[in-house]
Amino acid sequence: MSADLLLGEKAPNFQGQDLQGKQQRLSDYAGKIVVLEWSSPECPYSRRYYENSTLDSLYDYAAKNGITWINIVPQLQTLSREVAFKNIDTAKKIVVLDNTLDISTAQIIIIDRQGILSYSGAIDSTAMLKKTASEVVPYTRNALDDLLAGREVGKKITRAFGCFIKNNAQPRDGRMPTRSRP
Repeated sequence: MSADLLLGEKAPNFQGQDLQGKQQRLSDYAGKIVVLEWSSPECPYSRRYYENSTLDSLYDYAAKNGITWINIVPQLQTLSREVAFKNIDTAKKIVVLDNTLDISTAQIIIIDRQGILSYSGAIDSTAMLKKTASEVVPYTRNALDDLLAGREVGKKITRAFGCFIKNNAQPRDGRMPTRSRP
């Protein structure tokens, strides 16, 4: 996956092997809304979203609405594969292992039915690992609601956060410059 994704443009195809050993290609889901979630069971930000059921709720919502959810997990550093994925429900999402770090980054990307990059950023507005007093804005859910209603995504880019992942396709300075078309 390119390090310089341009919202409003066609999503680049990629492939990776899922937990069952099957090759998954983005092109296999043409005509569907696709969510690409980069998270790791080793990252405290990711674990928080699993533990507070935010991601489970989003997986359920996506499954009920015919949205394909692909969770891309970067190379594991400390956990065994068995421990890392023991609670994964593959009926709700596809898990692709990125052992070569060719497609990993730390964000959510949503691709519309025409294959266009429509959203890039965070799951929601809770950027810290601690509780905040302000109301949580569910960026990913809002973007999915817009697409399901046939609308353009209202908020296309939010600041992604999480554990740093060095993608082999990233520029040398490590930035992941996702931007909107002018």
